Amino acid sequence: MAETAPPEEKEEILERVEQRAASYMYEFKGCGQAVLLALQKEFNLPVDSEVYKAATFTAAGMARMGDICGLLCGGMMALGLVSGRKYPDDTVYPEPQLIDQATGLPKSLVTLRSFYQKAMEVLGGSTCRDVQLKMCGRTFDLGIPKEWDEFSELIGTKCSELAGQVARLAAETILEMPRR
Repeated sequence: MAETAPPEEKEEILERVEQRAASYMYEFKGCGQAVLLALQKEFNLPVDSEVYKAATFTAAGMARMGDICGLLCGGMMALGLVSGRKYPDDTVYPEPQLIDQATGLPKSLVTLRSFYQKAMEVLGGSTCRDVQLKMCGRTFDLGIPKEWDEFSELIGTKCSELAGQVARLAAETILEMPRR
């Protein structure tokens, strides 16, 4: 598994990532890209236009469909950059021989699942609609300009705060994950 940073350094890293992701979300929008870019910069992951570009349409639940949360996608993409496989014949999860005794799953998979579950707790679920319901008490059809405008006005800094929180959870996971 990855080396653990001293507690003071770890907290500095987590705060930097959280602030950076919140700032990107507030300034540029694009939830998946905000989380991804904050993690790319902090952990010296490939910051090329193609990887960032790949996260473009994750915003607002995949092309404003309200489905899978872009914040989760950005976090998972960063985790993939850290420890995902490069070639089809690589193992899916790094260090598959290290098994979690409680679940029988590879420890790296247990770590990834833990990130996802913690993020869902913060967000209220795994979809943009879940986030909308938690933040606004209702859902919106984000493909309708009037509803998009209403949602955008209501959320204000809320999605920026959530971007920071999810990026922080992903950063905690990166600090625990093996790199390859």
